[in-house]
Amino acid sequence: MNGVRTANAEQATLLLDVKLHPLLDLLMHAECSASEVAAHLNVSVQRAHYLLGKLIQADIAVIERQDARAGRSIKRYRMPGRWFIPYEVTGAETLEAFASAQLLPRLEIVIAHSARVLHQHSPHWGFWLESNAENLSLLIGDGHGPAHELFFGDEPFFLNIGHMHLSREKATELKRRLWAVLEDFEIEETPGAPEYTVALMLVRGAVN
Repeated sequence: MNGVRTANAEQATLLLDVKLHPLLDLLMHAECSASEVAAHLNVSVQRAHYLLGKLIQADIAVIERQDARAGRSIKRYRMPGRWFIPYEVTGAETLEAFASAQLLPRLEIVIAHSARVLHQHSPHWGFWLESNAENLSLLIGDGHGPAHELFFGDEPFFLNIGHMHLSREKATELKRRLWAVLEDFEIEETPGAPEYTVALMLVRGAVN
């Protein structure tokens, strides 16, 4: 199962299906039976067999081995851990459409998580449209004003899109510092602790 596989059109459809990613992640890391897949995904064994069958038919997963147990054979499934999925095989008309199809569903989940945090702090939310010397800004808040205390206080929650004028050298330095912070906190990960999503984007161009 070593090496890199290049996906064809059928494989790309399955590999890029966000709903299948928990299953793909499971099979990339360990051999699993249908019952183990069902338990991990919290689905029926019949559903697990169906999903595994789709991956087998598309030559994504393989039956790694079969264990004899209680007079019957238990199939154990596995799949390669690295794939290259050329956007040309996906049917996307442009690279932008290809990237959007993967990023937007994840951003929707981030927004859903963010809305849950906001509801915990106040039942009423809206946007404040303000203009200052630098730019026009749209800030989320309640009837009392923008939620500065929530975003800049001790709550581990941050949701912001901003822009700044930087030289290429300074933008590269910002990127390196952000990666360094992420690496520092990855070392501090605590098994069993609440899971947080970190979404960082840095790109040349303004979002107004």
